[in-house]
Amino acid sequence: MANELSDLLRISKLFSGFSMQQLEEVISHLKPKIIVLKDHERIYKKGDPAISCWLIQSGDLTVKRASLRTPFRHMIYQKGSVTGIQGIADPGSKRVVTMIADGKVELIEITYEGISHLKSDTQIQLWKNVSKLLLRKLAISLARESLD
Repeated sequence: MANELSDLLRISKLFSGFSMQQLEEVISHLKPKIIVLKDHERIYKKGDPAISCWLIQSGDLTVKRASLRTPFRHMIYQKGSVTGIQGIADPGSKRVVTMIADGKVELIEITYEGISHLKSDTQIQLWKNVSKLLLRKLAISLARESLD
């Protein structure tokens, strides 16, 4: 399990550029845990407080959003992709969509609570990666909007 978790963290963009020592620190302080969902189970629903994000170990997700044209959108993730990053970027804020398992899904939950216990260089690298992920999501969203 520890090797599998370490391998998943290593390929995730959320932990890009982390040394082995920093990954061990993340495992120790953030205490990531495995979450297994069945088809149609919710990871979170609109309005839930955002306190976690998840790394995809396997499976796909469907997002339910406030769109009359396309209220459900099938999301295909690669192993190590991040979903629900709002939980560490803006902890306590309300989720704006509902995320549902599309078939069996295995996730690694990362909570916000342990981040302050990480060493400063590890925190800096994490926040750099969060910034990059959010900028990428913004760019994709803006590109999609301009196509509609």
